[in-house]
Amino acid sequence: MTQLLRTAIDNRGWLPASDGELSRPEPVPALGYQMTSREAQSSRLDDATDAVPDFAELIGCSDDQLEELVLANLGPDATGLWEALLVPPLLDRVRTILVATQQRVDNDLRTRRSRRNERGSKLGFDPASHYEQRYSQWRVRVTMFKRLVETRLSQTRAAAADENHKAAALNRRHRNAVRRLAEAIDSHRRTLGAEVDPEPADRALWQILEDVTVPLGPQGVPVPVRDMLTTYWSPAQKGAAMDADAVQPTTKPNQDTDGEN
Repeated sequence: MTQLLRTAIDNRGWLPASDGELSRPEPVPALGYQMTSREAQSSRLDDATDAVPDFAELIGCSDDQLEELVLANLGPDATGLWEALLVPPLLDRVRTILVATQQRVDNDLRTRRSRRNERGSKLGFDPASHYEQRYSQWRVRVTMFKRLVETRLSQTRAAAADENHKAAALNRRHRNAVRRLAEAIDSHRRTLGAEVDPEPADRALWQILEDVTVPLGPQGVPVPVRDMLTTYWSPAQKGAAMDADAVQPTTKPNQDTDGEN
C-alpha cells in the first residue's frame, strides 16, 4: 500500500472506541468507531479530502484494504475519493462492503437491544445507571455510523442505476449498428445474387449474416442476424415491442434489503 493510500485511511475522522460494559469477545470493526470533536475531525479531514489514491492502485486493493478505506472515509468530505469509488469495477465491491456493514450494524443493534431488555427485565431499567448510560452512548454512536453507511449505500444504488442506463443506451447503439450493417450486407447479397455469380469474398461476407448473433428477449437467446432481418427487423416489425425487449443492459442493479434499525 503506497503512502497516498495509507494517508487516505489514516486521516479519517474516526477513532477506535471501547464499548465498556457492552463489549463482546469479537467486536465488529465497523462498530468500533466514534466521531471525534468537530475541531479534531475537521483537522483530520482537511488532509484526507485531497488524498485520492491512483485509480489503478484502488483497483489493486485487497478486499480488506478496500473495506478499511471505505469505512474510514464515510464522511461527506471525501468527495474526490468517492468519485473514484463509485465507478466500475470498484462500484460492486464497494456496494458489497456497505451492504455487509449495514447488516452487521443492524444485527449488532438487535443483539445489544435484546441483551439490554433481558437485563432490564431482571434488574430493572435505571436511566442513571452506568450500564444504561453506556448503552445510550453506544447506540447514538452506532446510529450515526449507520446513517453514514446508508448515505453512501444510497449513492452506490444511484451510481449503479446510472451505469445500467448507460449500458442500455450503449447496447441500443451497438444493436442499431449491427442492424444497419446486416441490412447493408443483405442488400448486397440480394443485388449480386440475382445478377452475377458471387465471388468467394461475397459469400464470406454473406456468411456473416449466419455467424453473427444478437441476444433476444430477457434470457438473451442468441439469434442470427439473418433471422432477425426476416422477423423482428423486417419492415413490418420495425419499432415493435418485441425487439425493444431484446435490448438488455450488460449490468443489472443489485437487490438488497435494508436491515432493521
